[in-house]
Amino acid sequence: MILYIAFKHLHVLFVVISVALFMLRFFWVLKSPQQLQKKWVKIVPHINDTFLLLSAIAMIIIVGGAPISGEWLSNKVIGLVGYIIFGLIAFKSTNAGMRWIGFLGAVAWLLFLFHVAYSKMPLLFA
Repeated sequence: MILYIAFKHLHVLFVVISVALFMLRFFWVLKSPQQLQKKWVKIVPHINDTFLLLSAIAMIIIVGGAPISGEWLSNKVIGLVGYIIFGLIAFKSTNAGMRWIGFLGAVAWLLFLFHVAYSKMPLLFA
């Protein structure tokens, strides 16, 4: 149980870092695009997200591969895919309106993910 708690805290830390980097990078898209060309900005988010995924996998392994319910895990995966798609729209779009739609969509999926993570209740396919 202690190992699970340790990975859970690491996972939450990686989530906080991931969201902070997402917000910072979006701010730079709007105000200082040259910041996005720095090497660390292109590498660090991927490293952090890798550790985020590995910590999630470690928690699943520790609990015996049965993360609460199939619906709960499915909701997390759907939320992650939605967040990634809207994040790509926020960063890759050349239109300012589409960037904001991507950003707001990504934030909405983040809120969905936070709800599912903390309530342990799936919102989709429940």
